[in-house]
Amino acid sequence: MRFKFILLFLPILLFANSQKDILLLHSYNIGLKWTDNITKGVREVFDKYPDYELTTECMDSKKINSKVYFNTLKKLYEQKFSSRNYKVILVADNYALNFVVNNHKKIFNNAPIVFCGIENYEEMNIPENIKKQMTGVIEYKQITKNIQVISKVIPKLNTLYIISDDTLSSLAIKNQIIEESKQFTDKINIIYDNKIDINTIVGKVNKLPKNSAVLFTSLYRDIKGRYVIYNKLRQLFNNSKYPVFAINKIHLGEGIIGGVVVDPEEQGRLAGLKAFELIKGKKSIQDIPIETPDSKYYFDYHILKKYNIDFKNIPEDAIIINKPKTFFEEYRKVIDNTFLLMPIFVLLILGLIVNIIKKIRLENRLLEQSKLDKVLLNNIQSIVYWESKDNKLLGCNDALCTSLNISKKEIMKKEIKEIMPEINKLFSESDKFIEQIETEITLGTKEFEALIRRKKYLNKDNEEAGIVTIISDVTQIKILENQRKKNEQFLIHRSKLSEMGEMITSIAHQWKTPLIEISTIAQELLYKRSRKSFTQEDSREIVDEIMTQVSYMTDTIDNFRDFVKPSLKKSKFEINSAIVELLKVVEHNIKYNYIEVNLDFKNNKSFTIYGYPNEFKQCILSIINNSKDSILKRKQTNNALEGKIDIKVEDEGSHTCIYIKDNGIGIEDGHLERIFEPFFTSKKDGDGFGLYMVKLIIEEKMDGSIEALKCNQGAIIKICIKK
Repeated sequence: MRFKFILLFLPILLFANSQKDILLLHSYNIGLKWTDNITKGVREVFDKYPDYELTTECMDSKKINSKVYFNTLKKLYEQKFSSRNYKVILVADNYALNFVVNNHKKIFNNAPIVFCGIENYEEMNIPENIKKQMTGVIEYKQITKNIQVISKVIPKLNTLYIISDDTLSSLAIKNQIIEESKQFTDKINIIYDNKIDINTIVGKVNKLPKNSAVLFTSLYRDIKGRYVIYNKLRQLFNNSKYPVFAINKIHLGEGIIGGVVVDPEEQGRLAGLKAFELIKGKKSIQDIPIETPDSKYYFDYHILKKYNIDFKNIPEDAIIINKPKTFFEEYRKVIDNTFLLMPIFVLLILGLIVNIIKKIRLENRLLEQSKLDKVLLNNIQSIVYWESKDNKLLGCNDALCTSLNISKKEIMKKEIKEIMPEINKLFSESDKFIEQIETEITLGTKEFEALIRRKKYLNKDNEEAGIVTIISDVTQIKILENQRKKNEQFLIHRSKLSEMGEMITSIAHQWKTPLIEISTIAQELLYKRSRKSFTQEDSREIVDEIMTQVSYMTDTIDNFRDFVKPSLKKSKFEINSAIVELLKVVEHNIKYNYIEVNLDFKNNKSFTIYGYPNEFKQCILSIINNSKDSILKRKQTNNALEGKIDIKVEDEGSHTCIYIKDNGIGIEDGHLERIFEPFFTSKKDGDGFGLYMVKLIIEEKMDGSIEALKCNQGAIIKICIKK
């Protein structure tokens, strides 16, 4: 029972082991720039490997984070993921990591974890057994560096207003912001505000004192619990009286001036690479280090100009977006091309010259080919013409003009029904396209048997453009074909006459015994009549004996007559009775030469085929005579040889096959295929027509096949005919 259970679930287990699924669990929602950029970075890695399926799931914790919601989410994820065996779990931000850690075994089946976007990782309370299955990318926001660069960009800075909220990710760095900003409080008035009303924040910022700046950290939910859509943040950045700096690259190009920013796309890419190393088994998870990527300086040229910032105050290694190109950068290609202009012109001129020469040569070749095609076309005795889709003549060879006794100029562009109404009628009345037809037609003044072949031709766009027609006069071919059939029939008859000689010899032997019997009976009649005791009963007995012998002789002649008479048409006939009837005719000749004939009808089945019965008998007789001659030749060197001819009939697929085997001298390997060729013979007095005619009858009249098989002793002839 246990074994059956394992077999039942084996395909499921194999499928589970063959999965290449990766789960990317986001703390936030799709559409959030932070989330979308992390996904973009991860996909940049896995899009190169289509064998791996990346499933993305979002917890949407920025919009809702109640305990009831997370309990519901837990039940949902338990249904969705507990039966899946992910190769690795990619988690983005603290909400997702906490959730995976708390449900690592129950929902996520202890899958390896690769995280990104995690703040204050060292302060998280993660069990050691789970930590051993984790690696990833820590997010560290450079608060100190940002305040330093703000002070440098705005030399007279007196107030820095820091915007945040009270979501989990913001609270994770709250203490970092407060602690790192303390070192600047003796020079700058720093205001940390995480109680923001999104509807009043712009007015609040614009009331700041002169030489102020704003450092934006995050704002996903305001003080009234409202989710802040990104358009509201864009309005804040663009309507602020003072420059707004940020610590996240996602806000770049949306109205912020710049800052030392973290890049979510880079974090996603790094996490994806770590996951790929883990999946491919390049490294164990303990050998893949947790890393913290460096933040980079980014600034927006348009916003720097908006607030009249001196570019000398921007760090040298800063990346500036939207920066206008210098004259050299703008026209770099033109300048570079200028230096290459002369060589290019020279090469271009040379190329044009070569191209013109090639074009002239090609035109000459095309002209020569056109002339050659014209000669070839006009030397074809058949009529060739081509017409358009609307049945107008587009071209023809001279044979058509000669047949119609009209010049090519007179018939060009005319409709086929005007030029050749009989041929047009032949094809226009048919719903289907006729490719080939053989019929008697009149063209001009000539009436002849014609083979008409037609093909559609296509234009350069592979669309039907018209039809090419070839009309061949096959009158002479028909005559020759009929003559060939007559010759073939003559050869068959000649072959039959040859076999008749053998049969007449056999009949002579068969008649010899009954004639002797009749002679003896006649003498007995004379003897009995000389006696007085001769009665009418004795007379009747003698007559009956004579009639018995005459009947035997009559049957022999009837069998011979049936063989000689040709079959007028194909019909269904039984192989078994055909072979038995044939053997009756040659029975005495076979026995006289001490040859035993064995018949084997597989499973005593009656085998029926469709063909010409008498011609079939002729073929079998010809092969049996060849076998008899082969056995007699072998007996010349071995008097004790018991001659045997075995005839076996059986079905093989859609064919019925007859095997005729003898123990004569056999056929040389090199002659197995040649014995059916005309005039080929191994007999001293043979003419090489017997087996050739057998092949002709079997293949052309009976739609069958014949071959000589390799045999260790004697010969085997195999005949196969469709049922």
